[in-house]
Amino acid sequence: MRKAKYQWHQLSSDQTDLVQTIQEQCQLPSFLAQLLVERGCDSLEQAQHFLKPQLQDLYGPEELHGIEAAVEKIEAAISQDWQITVYGDYDADGLTSTALMYETLRDIGAKVDYYIPNRFTDGYGPNQAVYQRLIEQGTQLILTVDNGISGNEAIDYANRQGIEVVITDHHSLPAQLPAAAAIVHPQYPGDEYSYADLSGVGVAFKVAWALLGEFPYELLDLVAIGELADLVSVQGENRSLITFGLQQLRSGMRTGLHELIKLTNADEEHLTDQDVGFQIAPRLNALGRMGDAATGVELLTTFDEEVAKELAQQVDQANQERQALVKAINLAAEKMAQAAPNRDRQTLLLVGKDWHQGVLGIVASHIVQVTGKPTIIASTNEDGTLAKGSGRGVAGFDLFQALDDHRDLMTSFGGHTMACGLSFEVDQTTDLAQALETAAQEQAFDASQQPSLEIAGQVRPSQVTAEMYEQIHRLAPFGPGNEEPIIEITNAEVSQAILIGKERQHVKLTLTNQPPINVLAFNQPQLASEMTVGSTANLVGCLSLNRWKGQTTAQLMFKDAETTGIMIEDHRTSQLAPQMFQQIAVYLVFNDQLRANIDGHTNGPVISPQTIGELSLQEQRLIIVDCPTDIDQFAEVINQIGMVSVVELWLYTSHQPVDQVPDRQHFVHLYQALQSQPVINSRTQLPALGQYLRVTNDQLIFMIQVFIEAGFVIIDNGLLKSVKNVKSVDLTKTQRYQRRQQWLKVQNTLLTVPTTSLRQQISAWLGDKLEENK
Repeated sequence: MRKAKYQWHQLSSDQTDLVQTIQEQCQLPSFLAQLLVERGCDSLEQAQHFLKPQLQDLYGPEELHGIEAAVEKIEAAISQDWQITVYGDYDADGLTSTALMYETLRDIGAKVDYYIPNRFTDGYGPNQAVYQRLIEQGTQLILTVDNGISGNEAIDYANRQGIEVVITDHHSLPAQLPAAAAIVHPQYPGDEYSYADLSGVGVAFKVAWALLGEFPYELLDLVAIGELADLVSVQGENRSLITFGLQQLRSGMRTGLHELIKLTNADEEHLTDQDVGFQIAPRLNALGRMGDAATGVELLTTFDEEVAKELAQQVDQANQERQALVKAINLAAEKMAQAAPNRDRQTLLLVGKDWHQGVLGIVASHIVQVTGKPTIIASTNEDGTLAKGSGRGVAGFDLFQALDDHRDLMTSFGGHTMACGLSFEVDQTTDLAQALETAAQEQAFDASQQPSLEIAGQVRPSQVTAEMYEQIHRLAPFGPGNEEPIIEITNAEVSQAILIGKERQHVKLTLTNQPPINVLAFNQPQLASEMTVGSTANLVGCLSLNRWKGQTTAQLMFKDAETTGIMIEDHRTSQLAPQMFQQIAVYLVFNDQLRANIDGHTNGPVISPQTIGELSLQEQRLIIVDCPTDIDQFAEVINQIGMVSVVELWLYTSHQPVDQVPDRQHFVHLYQALQSQPVINSRTQLPALGQYLRVTNDQLIFMIQVFIEAGFVIIDNGLLKSVKNVKSVDLTKTQRYQRRQQWLKVQNTLLTVPTTSLRQQISAWLGDKLEENK
């Protein structure tokens, strides 16, 4: 039986009249109408407006602080033919911001270039050395996008050189603002914008709008990518920007993006926020993680098809390299997380050597997902004295607060509740790790507690359709503040659980239905052994569509599940070792001698088939150590085990595999051969006899053994001799023949079949018990 990893919480609302009105007037399923109310729709009008975002919902650029001064400075620079450098950032928001601003300035006749800092040599934001180099190369105005608000030192330097800086940014404001010529920021103190959660590209878009003097619809594709990648709130103004940006993306008008999307699993014509978040944004982000991200701006701004193809390949290659790095570091970090003493800690600080700095945050997120613990992943420098890392938190633990009072242990630190970046001397590792543990105690954080999961609604398997998907996606785009609804499929029967993918790291479940429903679980290979074929399950996840060969079907992207069946784990083995018996379990052994050998050396009771009914196995793990010689005995044992939690199959046997029983004609031919040659040397002539009869050596020896039992032949000093005047005997009634048939049933049912078939057979024997629990 698989237990849920999350605490599932069903949404409920006491505004039943409003929910019913929205359901009827908007033609929505009840649970989606309820979800709209839970997300702030206080009236039918608000719900209708939410379902149909409008460009008219956008605020004009003039409402942003500093935009008039910024436009004035930029237009003056253009009129004087100054060299303008757009100074961006190496993530997807920064790259789209840079591309958007560079393209806008180029189109209105500016002399413009751009600069994307290198994560490893320049760091984030304004860099004085880079500013100096740009100025020496002729830059006369620096325009920052998605950065700059904390660049006091570099901007002061530019001012001293007589070079003005215009800042457009959205990041948290420092105590002291830089002395820039203009600052465009939605949270400027005393002049806050009506919608404070624009991303960097959202702010850049407003500046471009003001510069162009008309609404730049063609730039919305860049806006959608940057906003979704930066995980800003998908409400209010952002909802409209992303909605219409996705429409622009689906048109395929931007050549570079069109070529990049070809290299992904995304369907450009039906592109969704999930496609941007999991296909496009990671590829753009990979550039900055692996080195020089300027290629991303080239890709986003080129309209040359051949150049676009080449750049798209470069971007995709960088992402493949990033994936390979992440995979290797994930494995190493997982091993460290599961080792003592980390296994018993509430928080994790994992320090490796030569781990690529650009992917530490991704690895931290992975370890959080695997362990449920706040995690910092760090890597040491060449001489092993300094470590730099990234941290990711979990709900219920404030990661920033945990470390903020311990800045003396770090050489640099910054972040927020759920994420941080830091560097520290390696000899401070132990104290930092203890600081995290102490914070877990002070914040009453317990990593062993199940995290909660909000379920929007319950549906039956028959309701999982493409139409249901379309209804749910009327609430799209999804993201922070408007998370994709998680649904629960109730009382579904699992008919298949298989591993898929090049490395068989993903799982596809099939649910019995007409048509069958597929459930996809990425990077959770253990799920294939956790979901019992034939059992009833409740599964939660998000709906998606599978379009294949003109057919469109709904499928569930797996998040969690609970089953009412017994979990069957296939660990068949040809060898037994003492360490195998250390897990806490009940050990069932068929062979008396083997049972005597291991009794007293296991971490749990050892039982026989005869005593299985004397012990309560409720919710326990039962390990079937060896294989019986009678399949009926095995089926009877399975029928007596009760509602155990797990049946783990070792099925050890000392028997060698045997071939199928020869047919009657083979026995006739052997008898005739022995009559024509009454004496055969069993040491030298059997191979030739087997070839003549066209049977294997194993089959020939078996036939001779049957003949010996039937009295047809005898063995005398290695010579096989025929017996004269034998009585007619039904060979199928001999003990040798019947034991062979019995063993073949065992072998073909339990030992040589694939895991799926074995589980199906065990499930069939368990059928009555599973039915009782439905």
